[in-house]
Amino acid sequence: MSDSFEITNGPGRIRVEGLRTTQRQLAAAGASADDLKDLMQSIGAIVVGAANPPSRSGQLASTIRAGRGKTKAVVRAGGAKAPYAGVIHYGWPARGIPARPFLTDALQANRSRIFEQLDRGIADLLKQHDLT
Repeated sequence: MSDSFEITNGPGRIRVEGLRTTQRQLAAAGASADDLKDLMQSIGAIVVGAANPPSRSGQLASTIRAGRGKTKAVVRAGGAKAPYAGVIHYGWPARGIPARPFLTDALQANRSRIFEQLDRGIADLLKQHDLT
């Protein structure tokens, strides 16, 4: 498995290297899974706070939440309260419903804040466990 990955969207490209190795080293030094989950949730919260879904009743907006993944930030929308979230976000061309990618737009608009939070969070964990 590679220790690097790329994020691309249109002409922009970001390459992240060494994140998995850093996560393994943090775990070996005693950083708990909860420390990493808290960091990833705080990154997801940036997207949640910036998401601006179309609103009729506000129900869709109330379902947007950040998950607590150990190795990735996850943002979800929809569920039983708003089963149409995917259709709103991705569209449904066969039914003439255009895509309104509110989560993707929030992610793109906050890339720099997300990477700053990741960098700051990992630096704090490294310092906390004497790995700097």
